[in-house]
Amino acid sequence: VACGGVCKMVPVSFLALLALPAPSDVITDAVARLAPRQGLASVPSPEPTPGVIRIPLRRESSARQRALEEQLKAGLSGAAAATSLVRGDLNARVRPPHMHTSGSSVVISDYQNAQYFGEIQVGSPPKPFKVIFDTGSSNLWVPNTECGFACLLKNKYDSTQSKTYKANGTVFEIQYGSGPVSGHLSYETVSVAGLEAAHQEFAEVDTVTGLGLAYGIGRFDGILGMAFPAISVDGISPVFQTLVKQRRVDKAVFAFYLGDHAPGELTLGGVDENHFKGELTYVPVTSDTYWETTLHDLSFGGMSSSAASKCILDTGTSVLAGPSKEVAAIAAQAGATPVLGTGEYMIDCSLVDSLPELSVTLSGNVFTFKGAEYVVKTSTFGQEACLFGFIGIDVPAPRGPLWILGDVFLRKYYTVFDVENNRMGFAPAA
Repeated sequence: VACGGVCKMVPVSFLALLALPAPSDVITDAVARLAPRQGLASVPSPEPTPGVIRIPLRRESSARQRALEEQLKAGLSGAAAATSLVRGDLNARVRPPHMHTSGSSVVISDYQNAQYFGEIQVGSPPKPFKVIFDTGSSNLWVPNTECGFACLLKNKYDSTQSKTYKANGTVFEIQYGSGPVSGHLSYETVSVAGLEAAHQEFAEVDTVTGLGLAYGIGRFDGILGMAFPAISVDGISPVFQTLVKQRRVDKAVFAFYLGDHAPGELTLGGVDENHFKGELTYVPVTSDTYWETTLHDLSFGGMSSSAASKCILDTGTSVLAGPSKEVAAIAAQAGATPVLGTGEYMIDCSLVDSLPELSVTLSGNVFTFKGAEYVVKTSTFGQEACLFGFIGIDVPAPRGPLWILGDVFLRKYYTVFDVENNRMGFAPAA
């Protein structure tokens, strides 16, 4: 797994995880990361709050699940055929139920059981696109009509069909861990839940080879970065910052509620008190690049992590990512088994309830997790498999070493990204 954006100051975050191999000889690894969370249900719509736009989020089947299903249909032999024996009624068990959406709600897809997507509109008349709202990057890009076979099933932008298109033409390229994504820049009207960012600079992408097969079979079209302008390729204003400058939101604040076995919500312009308990605890943002803060301690079963003194909050990363040696030591103490070549670990599901408590200390505030909260457990045809929610990624100096607190953290703690006051707030999710 390449650490991408954090290593090279370009936004890879979750995209690095999309390149993870699925070794044919590690059947439990494939099964463990195929099953999305179940038990989806509609989220009651709270009373409207002036100046606050809510975007409900939903989980759907992952790219790897759909890839495996296609392989099984094709009748592959060897390890893939063995997977089918373990899989049994995978379709019946892992396919999430339909979710009703209305108003400003959008259908959201999920990758690696932890990536959340929402709908935006680009152009006039508005063209819908499903994007990742990614706090680990800062650019907006969507595919255009010049994109090839990999974009066959994607919503594609056509500048000739929009009245608000303005040419730019500057070449755009992001180098991801597995290769490039490139195209050119343009200006357009970009709408998020009815909030219009006029003359927004964005990238029309026509080459997506850097994303590999995961993009072609995935259900998202592009990425909408929500980090800071300092890491934006070509210095482009991120969409949320444009909304703030154009006074489309009352407050320069957005917040994520990531549901656990349920829908989640992104709130623009404020916070939703229905989705957290108690008071918000704030920590200062210590960088003008990522949503970074000071990591005072990360302790697992009495073993303290000391190599990294900072961390970033990243909605585009599924798990907790840290220095390889520290993750290996944590995994060894837990009894987890490495998946060769991936930096990932599997763990015996019978050990989950007895796993040590994980505690993360940010600016003197301690955030704790039980074993079941940092292990991804799935069940397929009576066979359980558990993915240990840590992955080793070495970020070189001066950016690293650091920890990336991904969706494992964000699912338990409602997280507020306060641009206005340069801080992040946390409270137990409700």
